Formats: sequence, C-alpha cells, structure tokens
Amino acid sequence: MVPVLAVFLLEVHDYSVFSLVYLVFAQGWSIALSGVCDTWARLRTAGMTAGSWANYTGALAAISGTSAVVTLLVGLLMFHSVVEASAMAVGVGASLYRQAARYYQAGVRGPHAVLLSDGIAVVGFLGALVVLHVADQAMLTALLLAWALSGLASAAFYLPGAFRDGGPTAWYRRNRTTVRSLLGESLLMDAGAVATPMLVAPTLGLHNFGIYRSVSSLSVPIQLLIDPIRPNLSQLPLRRAVSTQAVATAVTLSASVGAAAHAALTYLVPIALPFSPVLTELRHFALPCGVFVTFQVMTYILNILARIHVSHRRLIIGRATHTVFAILLPVVGALLAGLPGAVWCFVATSASTVVIWLLLLILSARRGVRPAHSGPSLP
Repeated sequence: MVPVLAVFLLEVHDYSVFSLVYLVFAQGWSIALSGVCDTWARLRTAGMTAGSWANYTGALAAISGTSAVVTLLVGLLMFHSVVEASAMAVGVGASLYRQAARYYQAGVRGPHAVLLSDGIAVVGFLGALVVLHVADQAMLTALLLAWALSGLASAAFYLPGAFRDGGPTAWYRRNRTTVRSLLGESLLMDAGAVATPMLVAPTLGLHNFGIYRSVSSLSVPIQLLIDPIRPNLSQLPLRRAVSTQAVATAVTLSASVGAAAHAALTYLVPIALPFSPVLTELRHFALPCGVFVTFQVMTYILNILARIHVSHRRLIIGRATHTVFAILLPVVGALLAGLPGAVWCFVATSASTVVIWLLLLILSARRGVRPAHSGPSLP
C-alpha cells in the first residue's frame, strides 16, 4: 500500500527519491523470500521441515534488521533528513518482518489467521497518515512516519514465540542446499530488478525516472491481493497449475485487470485524481501501462509456482535469461528513445518473463521433473 499511495500523493521529485530508497526494501524482501519463506515452503511441499517458528523468525530478524540499517544509510544520503531516513528504516525493517512472518502463519494456519495484522497495517497506516498530514507534516514525511508506526504495530502480532531458537547461521546450516539454490536464482533476479533502475536513472534524469518507476508501482495492488494467498498458491499441484483451464483463466483475469488499469489512467485520473502529479504524467503512457499490468499479474503467479516446482538448474537458466532482458531492454530503450523507449522496453521485459516461466513450468510438468530430484539433497 505504501508505494501505491506514494504514487497518488507525492510530487514527482519526492516520488523519485522515495522509489530509489525503496529499492532497499525490494532487495530485502527478495532475500527474505528466497532465504526464508520459499525455502520453508519448498521443503514443506517436499514433505520435509525447514525448522520451527522460532528458527524461521530468528533468520528473518537478521534480514529485517540488516535491511533497516542499509535503508537508514541510503536514506540519509537521499533524503538529507534524519527524521525521514529513520522513519523509512523502521518502516522497511518492520514491514519485512511482518510480511515474511505472515507468510509462515498463513501457510500453517490459513489466510484467516493473518487478517487482524493486515487490518492493523492498513487502518493504522491510513489513520496515521491523515493525522500527521493534518498536523502540517510534509506529505513525504507523513507517509514515512505512518509507515513506520503501522509497521511496528502490525509486526507485533508475530512476536510471540519468536527468536528463541537460533538465528540466520543455524537456519542456513539446516537448509543450506535449498537456501543456496533459491538465493542464487534470486540474486540473478535482483540484478535486473534493482540494478536496472540505477542504470536507467542517470540517462532519464530524476523527473523522468520517477515516471518510469511509477509504471512498476501500478502492479503493487495486484501483489497486495496475491501475497495473502501466496503460501496457498505455492502448494498448488504443478499439473493442475499448468492445465489449459488454469492458464486460460489466468490469461483472462490478467487481461481484464490490464484493461481496467488502462481505463483508469485514461478516464478516471483526469476526473477523480487530478491532484496526483505522478498519475497525471503517467496518463500519457496509459497503453503500455495497461499491457504491463496484464503481464505482471501472470508474472506474479508463475514466479510463485516456478520457485516451488522447477528444478534448480532450470530456475537458474530461466532467471539468467530474464536478467539479460531485464537489464538490456530498458537501458537500450532509455538511450535510444528516452522515457517512452524505457517504458515500452520495460513492458517487453515483463512479457519475456511470462514466456520464460510458463515454458519452464510446462516442461517440468510434462517431464515429471520434481524439485526433490534436481540435486543430491535439494527439495
């Protein structure tokens, strides 16, 4: 929700700075997913155990804490404000812990078990944002402080029984093979997702970079809807997931969401959201934005399934191929055609991801390849 409201409420310059620092959260979440969440889910799917709740949260706390420290350092450089940098550091650390902890609880106890924490996160954030802004805080400062407060309140629900049995070292020793396979694939992904914006920013300039980054934020509402059921999607049998009916349903759903995004930018923004500088600029790219959202819905779903069901070797091949497209296309597009070129090439990157993961999942289903057989001890 935070990056979505940032698009709605912040000036283009403030959003550009925010989105650069937010890359730390994206990197931390990627590491938490690979090193803890998906490792736990992959082992659970294979009928094994990665460790207890205390083991899980011990490893998670180290990732969250490290991400908070890095956010503070980067934030001090970018915001030039101790308050804003500190608030974002707390927001990043608390939110990383909450999201990864809810992954475990939703997988074990079901989505209903995390509803209260989710409600506190949403209501607390919106309430704090309104109060702080009414108290005459600048919008960027209010947004970051609200994120920090709601993050701490919602993360507190996942503290009972946590941190009592080892930390990241014990978790890694126990699950070394699976962690290394997923983390290796994840680092390839991060090379495209995190490094590419840093390469594109100098070419586009801060203003145009903010518009470029806001394209990816359009898919955040979809991620917010999918994340609560991510643990359940990860348990879906592979053959059922790649059946003709399932793929057709996913394509129809994705196209409908993409069409809705295009219509919203074209018709709704001028009427209902003229106060949003970022969305006003983004209206000029309504068509590529709609296409991007379509592919991104598919990407979220296919990526979850691939990380659970595709063998390590194929994961690395798929991710390496994707990384080439993810880095090369937007950078070349920005160099040759500026902002429009970067946006359309970013959309093409998303399309290539869908093709890659769908092909690998279909191949794995047809050949009966199970992750447990992809290596000597890799589940």
